[in-house]
Order: sequence, then structure tokens, then C-alpha cells
Amino acid sequence: MGKDHVGSYLYWSDRRVAAIASDNGVNFKGRYNWALKAAPQGVGAEVSNKERADLPRLEMAGKIEKALGDQAVVAFGSPPRARFAKGVGQVHMARFTAGPERDRGALFHIRTASVRGQQVDLVLFGSMDNFPGRVMRPEDAPETGWFSSAWYAIAQLLESRGTENTSQWDDPESLSVEALKVALYQGSSGDHGEHDGQPWTRGYTLGHADDSEWFAQIYTDVVLTEDRWNFTGSMSGAQRILVGAPVWVRTASKASVTRYADLRNRATRADRRRLPFLR
Repeated sequence: MGKDHVGSYLYWSDRRVAAIASDNGVNFKGRYNWALKAAPQGVGAEVSNKERADLPRLEMAGKIEKALGDQAVVAFGSPPRARFAKGVGQVHMARFTAGPERDRGALFHIRTASVRGQQVDLVLFGSMDNFPGRVMRPEDAPETGWFSSAWYAIAQLLESRGTENTSQWDDPESLSVEALKVALYQGSSGDHGEHDGQPWTRGYTLGHADDSEWFAQIYTDVVLTEDRWNFTGSMSGAQRILVGAPVWVRTASKASVTRYADLRNRATRADRRRLPFLR
């Protein structure tokens, strides 16, 4: 989906857009709206009452992408660290449970590949308030199933934007792997592998959007040491992991969005017997 195609923003962070614009000298002052006022002579009109119009999101996004240029990684051909990344593809969405009495935010997982064929996983943490029109609603994600004991380390990573790590997962690779586990397995009941290819059967999951443009700010970016990790199931093939925050996600149409609440409502009796939150 290109910028000249019809689409809608499934996720948009005003705060991050404004911060990136401010940090990079992007001007969002809109075009003037000109009001016509009758001239005293009664013939013709004079232009007055000019006011600035707000730029549409599409134009703001275009200005940011133009200003950042190749700072926003697309092909992942260069070594870490990327500071921004963008692409088009399938975006998975869930809620992130950050332990007891912690605010719960939005969690995104995007899997893509570099120009050299290297598997690239992005794990992005944002706010549920940034879903316009409440297409994805917090109440649609059952709060049940496994959640990672590394939640506090991930929360520290996000709050410090990747500059602090005082946890037991004290090297960038270990913490990035834990973040990817959260994206792929949070909400599992029993064996994680039972849910492979069926994310709607896990707790906390919200849905996915196909053929969607995404833009992200990156906090950590690691290439995993070969032979250090032995992944199975959904983790298989993990090679490069980026952790950060979503800035926007733009979908081609509402039809490209699959809401897992709808799939759960249509679940079979067998599914309901197997998964407690569907009973």
C-alpha cells in the first residue's frame, strides 16, 4: 500500500509524531484557510480571516519520512543499530501485561526479512489510547494465560529507551529474546506450541492487519549470536530483534483487519473445552 492509495490509520501516536517532528525540524504548520468577505462596494470579494488548517495525518507522516530519509531502515541491510524502521506487511496486535498494578499497553509484533534473507522480528510497545475509533479495544483481549517474569525488565527498557538494564537478563540479546517471547507466547495456556499459527487462542491478543504500512522508533537492535540460541516453534529462525515503539500503522482498508474477538465468538465447542477463556 503506497501513500497514494486510500487507507486509514489503525494506530497513530500524536505524542511520538510531535516529538520526532520537534527533534528533526519538521514543520507541521498547515496551509492557510482563506475566508471570503464581501467588499464594501458590493462587487467582488476581499480575502481575509486567514487561519492555519491542521495537516492531515497522511501529510504529517510524509513530512516525517522525508525528513528522516534513510535513517528509517527499510531493507535491514546495514548492521544495528537502527533508530527508526518502516515497512509494509502483516502487523500482529495484543495487550502487554506489565505485572500487577501496572498500566497495560499495546503490543505489536512484525516479522519481516532483510535484503540478505535474514529473519527480522520487531516487538513494539505503545498505548491502547492510540487506536482511533477503538477498532482494537482493551476489553476484547482476555486477561488470562502465561505472562513473562521479565515484564519489569522490559518496562525498564521502554522507560529508559534502551539505556538501562539492571535485570538478570543483563545483556541486550537476552532481553530482546524475552521481549520476542512475550510477543509470541503471552497469554498461552499449557504448551506454548499449542497456539502456533492460532494467536486468537491466546489471552491478551487483539488481532492482526494485513498489507499495512508501519513506522517505528527503535530502542534496541540486536543480531543474535549464532549457535547461542536453540529456538523451536514460533521462535524458530529468529536472527535479528528490534524493540521499540510504534509511531503509526496504516491499513489499506477495514477489511484488512482481523479482530480476534470475532474469531473467539465463532469458536467451536472443541476450542471452548480446550481453552478456559472461551468457555
